[in-house]
Amino acid sequence: MSLNEIILRIKSNHALKLMLSVILTGGFPLIYFGLLQSHQMFPVRIMPVSWLDRMIPFVPDTVYLYESIWLLMPIAPWLTKTRNELNAYWIGFAVMSIVGFSIFFFFPTAVLRPNNIQNTNVLYEALIRFDNGINACPSFHAALAVFHGACCHLIFSRGRWNRLIQGVIWVWVLGILAATLLTKQHVFVDIVAGIILGVGGFVVLRFREYSLLQERNLHEK
Repeated sequence: MSLNEIILRIKSNHALKLMLSVILTGGFPLIYFGLLQSHQMFPVRIMPVSWLDRMIPFVPDTVYLYESIWLLMPIAPWLTKTRNELNAYWIGFAVMSIVGFSIFFFFPTAVLRPNNIQNTNVLYEALIRFDNGINACPSFHAALAVFHGACCHLIFSRGRWNRLIQGVIWVWVLGILAATLLTKQHVFVDIVAGIILGVGGFVVLRFREYSLLQERNLHEK
């Protein structure tokens, strides 16, 4: 994908992309942090720590990689080319969010923070003040990373350099997944459940794209 094509993709449907960006970046944190993390209607269950989780060290400096998901997320929607692709994206995102938020509402879970969280770094201290550890399973961080990684893989599906970009994206995604464990934001089971949720959201996206393509073909006949 050339630089010129990237610019054209960003410009296409830019008003709709901007509107969706405002809704997703504003509405998502409002529901997740403002409601689901602050008001639990059902008992909160502490996620069990496995032997694998005990083997993984606490590395608070990986919080920078953990928070880099906010840089990954805009890539796919802003590089979509058509309105149908953009519609499929937000529907996949919405279905994934509805499923995840429903689980958080009816089956709230939490993780225990490490004891040695003092004197870490500014970003990690801000994270634990902002995120209270509720809604651990499935890891929505993992779901978002996998969903957007798959979306980026689809966009960069052709061309010699695109293969390299796909590889970089997936290394980035794996880094984010690892950071969720290294920052002790989640346990391993949370990550697995989050990956499944993210894959499910992408399947919905692809199904929607296929449905829109079939509808277009019917209208053209």
